[in-house]
Amino acid sequence: MRKAGKILIAAAAAMALAACSPSLQEPTDQPAGEQNTHTPAPVSVSESAASESAGSEGAGSHAAGGGHTGGGDAATCAAADITVDTAAAEPRVEIPRDCAAPAQVVSRDLTSGSGPAATPQSTVQLDYTVFGWSDGSVADSGTASIDLSDPAGEIEGWPQGLEGVRQGGERVVVLPPDLGYSEQSGNPLAGDNLVVVAEVTGIS
Repeated sequence: MRKAGKILIAAAAAMALAACSPSLQEPTDQPAGEQNTHTPAPVSVSESAASESAGSEGAGSHAAGGGHTGGGDAATCAAADITVDTAAAEPRVEIPRDCAAPAQVVSRDLTSGSGPAATPQSTVQLDYTVFGWSDGSVADSGTASIDLSDPAGEIEGWPQGLEGVRQGGERVVVLPPDLGYSEQSGNPLAGDNLVVVAEVTGIS
């Protein structure tokens, strides 16, 4: 009898547990096919993180056409990079320091002029001021008459620097060392690039 009692108690306990546990087949309010389905949340990237990622990918590169070229070498200066002020009695220049001195003659007209243009056979009368590239100091200033066919002066680059200039015009010219003051001139700026600001007063 004791064994029969134990069996009945065990059966009753099993039935009670079955009644308390929901059936796996128990119907729910969800449509078919969506029961017990888990969808992982999408992974998001903050804007700052995305920006940092994009920045790291572009590190060390330059936009096409923008700024100086890389590689540690400074770009070469152009005549347009030099700031010239002719408003005062004596012209003043500001020479950039973030680009290299040009190795050939470069020039630009500050004022075009309306008179005849200089040819390789012309004689050009001008007022001029010469600056040293290295420190911007004034090396020389005055008036001169330059025979472009045979300059025979201390500055060897006059013909290249004054080619095509018009009477009444003003021009800034950068001369490389080999066309600046000759070593024989004894000028302290021999071997340095020169920046020349010239106002053409006559051409013959």
